[in-house]
Amino acid sequence: MLAPERHRLILLELESKGQVTVVELKSLLQVSLDTVRRDLERLEQEDKIQRVHGGAVPKREALATNQAFFKRKITQNERKQELAAYAVELVREYQAVSLNAGTTNIEVAKRLAARFEKLTVITNSLRIADILAQKKGFTVIIPGGYLNHEEFSLYGRSIEQEIMSFNIDVAFISINAISLEKGLTDFRQGEAEVINAMLKGAKRKVVVADSSKFETVSYLNICGLDQIDTIVTDSYMDSGLLEMYKKNNISIINAG
Repeated sequence: MLAPERHRLILLELESKGQVTVVELKSLLQVSLDTVRRDLERLEQEDKIQRVHGGAVPKREALATNQAFFKRKITQNERKQELAAYAVELVREYQAVSLNAGTTNIEVAKRLAARFEKLTVITNSLRIADILAQKKGFTVIIPGGYLNHEEFSLYGRSIEQEIMSFNIDVAFISINAISLEKGLTDFRQGEAEVINAMLKGAKRKVVVADSSKFETVSYLNICGLDQIDTIVTDSYMDSGLLEMYKKNNISIINAG
């Protein structure tokens, strides 16, 4: 596990418990006590925590920037896990797959790691790359760019150009909002451009979105639904809404 990810887990643990010991963190992070102490020292230098004897306590104001991502990760998590199990059925061993940053694609990445032995994965998400790092048979490609500190992902013109240079078999797109009128929309400026690059380079374009994302609109346009091959969602999607999408010739895989 990379140091930045350990630091985020430490901050999350502090937010949850109010205090942590170095022994608890050693067990959580699966690293040595010396590594834990170095991590805590670094976080204190960054004014994010306060070290105390045997552990650390949080500085509440420093944790605020991490909360947006983790709150979204917890929201609808079971539904994301459900649809991810169906989404990976669209993949075959040895294929090239792309995953943009997003909490739903984190669940897809976990399923890919559990199911396959040989894949090439292109992602701008350092969280996803960390999940897949355990798979020695996976080739994980992380195009270079600027760091989004909240999403722990990369963006920028260079990353878009690099993504478009790959021949991707299946692109999994984690999106903020879907509607029949506006298609795919998102609130993340840099991520919207990465999504467009992944769509341009993919043979099969698959949107993964839990049922809460449907008939909502965010402020950045991505593309119309006619540019997407399949949408995978959870079993909680309203039956009337599901039928409406199918009548508009939208291919939807409804988990369950």
